[in-house]
Amino acid sequence: MLPVLALLLPLVGFVAGFAPLQRNIAYRSPTLTTSSLAHDIDHIGAKIVKRSTLGRRSLESARGGHAADQLVIDYDSAKGIDGQDSYHGSFTFPYGVASGDPLDDSAILWTHPVPKDADTVEPICLRYQTSKVKDSWHEKDLVDSSYAWTTSDVDYSFKVETQLPEPKTRYYYRFFGCHDHSLVSPTGTFTTMPSPDDETVGSLKMAVFSCSNYPFGYFNSFGQAAKSDVDLVAHVGDYIYESAGDGSPDAYGDGRPLNRVPQPNREIVTLDDYRLRYATYRSDPDLQRLHQKKPWLLIWDDHEVADNSWKAGTADSNDTAAGTVEGVRFTERKKNAVKAYFEWMPIRQVDTAGDTLRIWRKFQYGKLADIAMLDTRNYDRDITDLYYNTAEVASLANDTARSLMGGKQERWLYHNLIHSQKRGATWKLIGQQIIVNHLNYGEADFPVDYDAWDGYEANRRRLFDTIRANDIQNVILLSGDSHAAWVYDAIYQEWENRTDLYDPSTGRGALAVEFAGTAVSSPSSYGAKLTPAQYVAQAEKLVSINRNLAFAEGGHRGYFTLDVRPNELDASFWGIVNNTQQSSDQILLAKFNVQKGANRLTRPINNGKPAKGGALQAQIIDYSKQQWNGSGFS
Repeated sequence: MLPVLALLLPLVGFVAGFAPLQRNIAYRSPTLTTSSLAHDIDHIGAKIVKRSTLGRRSLESARGGHAADQLVIDYDSAKGIDGQDSYHGSFTFPYGVASGDPLDDSAILWTHPVPKDADTVEPICLRYQTSKVKDSWHEKDLVDSSYAWTTSDVDYSFKVETQLPEPKTRYYYRFFGCHDHSLVSPTGTFTTMPSPDDETVGSLKMAVFSCSNYPFGYFNSFGQAAKSDVDLVAHVGDYIYESAGDGSPDAYGDGRPLNRVPQPNREIVTLDDYRLRYATYRSDPDLQRLHQKKPWLLIWDDHEVADNSWKAGTADSNDTAAGTVEGVRFTERKKNAVKAYFEWMPIRQVDTAGDTLRIWRKFQYGKLADIAMLDTRNYDRDITDLYYNTAEVASLANDTARSLMGGKQERWLYHNLIHSQKRGATWKLIGQQIIVNHLNYGEADFPVDYDAWDGYEANRRRLFDTIRANDIQNVILLSGDSHAAWVYDAIYQEWENRTDLYDPSTGRGALAVEFAGTAVSSPSSYGAKLTPAQYVAQAEKLVSINRNLAFAEGGHRGYFTLDVRPNELDASFWGIVNNTQQSSDQILLAKFNVQKGANRLTRPINNGKPAKGGALQAQIIDYSKQQWNGSGFS
C-alpha cells in the first residue's frame, strides 16, 4: 500500500487548487494550460507554493490525513482572506488599475501592487470588489468580491476574472489590502458587452490606437480619449518599444528634452528588462487614466518583442551565434517579451491546447458587430523585410505558401468571417497591425513596404477572395504600425489599373474599407522634422499615386474613433496639436462614413469639406479632367 501522503499529494495540489494563487491568472498567462511560459501553481512541490506558508500548511494537513475537500476550506478560510499568510507590510499602486477583454458576463481586472519592502518573499494578498454603484462598496451593491495573491514570480502582476450578472451594464472595481484595508487602489470602471444574440444594440463607440513610443512625445491621445464617451479602446500594437532611448538620434535624441527616457535605457532583452520597460510606460498619467476609465482590447505588433519581428527572428536578432543581443538569443528573448506582455496587459488567456503563442481572439458585440483581433506579427509569420534582405522578400511576396499569420490563424479568420455573416452580425471589424491595401510610396529607394501586407500578396488575395466569394458584407479593417493615417477603399492590388473594376470617384468595386491610424507618439513615417507644408505635399503625392487611397495624413500624432450603428459607421481621425506639450488640445482632421451594405466610403469624402491636415484625393483630383495612367492621375 502506498503511503497516505503519496496518495493525498496529487489531491492536495490539484483538487484543493491553491486558490489564492490560482485566482490570479497572471500565473497562467499566456495559456490556460500549463506550458513553458506559465508557472506551476498546481502542485505541492512547486517552488511558488513551497515558498509560502500556505504550501507548508497544506503539506502538514495532508500528513495529518485531512480529506482533500477539507483542504479547500483551509485555503479559503477567514485566515487566508485576512491575509494571515501573506505580506503584512505597506504597498502602493503606482501603475493604477486596468480592465480588458469584457464579455457579456465577465471582464479581466488588473493592478500591480509594489511592496515597500523590496526584499520580501511573501505573497501580497489583495481583495477585489466589483460594484454596480459608483463609489459604493456596500454588500448590497457588490456583484463580485474575492481575494487572490501575487508574488515577485509574476512581477506582482495581479489579474483576475470578475464574474458579472448583466450585459450592457457599467460596473466599478477596486483593489485593497487583505490585512490593511486602508491600502486602496484607484477605482476603475468598464461596461460589459451586450449578449451575442442581442439584436437591439444601437451603437458601439471605439477608440483605436497604435505606436505609443514613450520618449518621442506625450501620450496626449490617451488623455483625450479618456475624456470621451467611447465604450471600448483597441490598441493594435507597439504598446511599448524595445530600443534604447528613442532609437532615433535625429528626433529627440535619447528622450531627455521631454524627460521621458524609458528604463532601462538600453535595448531590452531579458524578462526584467521588459518588465521595467512596461513599468516606465504605465507610469504615464494619461495612459493610466485611459486604462482606468475604459476597457481595452489589446494585440501586439513587433516592438513588444523587437523591430520587424517574425516567427524566427527580428531585424537584429535570431537564434544563431551572431544573432544574439546582449548575449540573448531570439527564442529566449521572445519568451521573455511574451511573459512580460501577459503580466502587464489586462488580456484573457486563450485555451490553446499547447499552442502557447496564440493571442488572436474574437468578441461579439451583440448582432451589431463582431470584432476579431489578429496577430499578423509574432504567431507564425513567414520571414519579413529585415532591411538587409529586401530584394529576397520582394521576390517572395506573391508566394502562395507565404503567410502573415500562419495557416491555423488564417483558417480561423476566414471561418469566423463566414460565421459572422451567417449569424447576422452587421459589421465585421478586424483589428490587426499593418497596412492591408497596396501602398506605393513613390520613392526610388522605398517604393513598397514589404513588412506590410505588400510583402504577403497571396495572403491578402486569400482574404479578399474569402470576402468576395462568400459575399461577406461590411468588413472594416483597422490598422496601425505606419506612423501615419490612411483611409482606403479595399480592392485587389491588380484592380488599381482596371478602371472597369474600381471607380475612385464613387468607390464602386470596393470589397471593404480600411482605416489605419497614425501613432500616439512615434515619429511620422514621412519624416520627423518636416514643415506643415511638406507634410501636406507628401500626402497629396501619396493620394495621387494610389488610386484607392482616399485620405493620407502624416503630420499629426493621434488616433481615430469609430461610431458604429446598425445602418452606418463613422470614423473620425483626431490629431494632437503639439505632442511635445502635455495636455495639448486635439483637432478633428477628417471624418468618414460607410453605409451598411455599401462596402466602400461614402461620397463626398469628409462631407465635401477640406481636411484639417493631410490630403483628400477627391479634393486634389478632378476625376472628370484626369485619367489614371497606371501609376498616377494625369
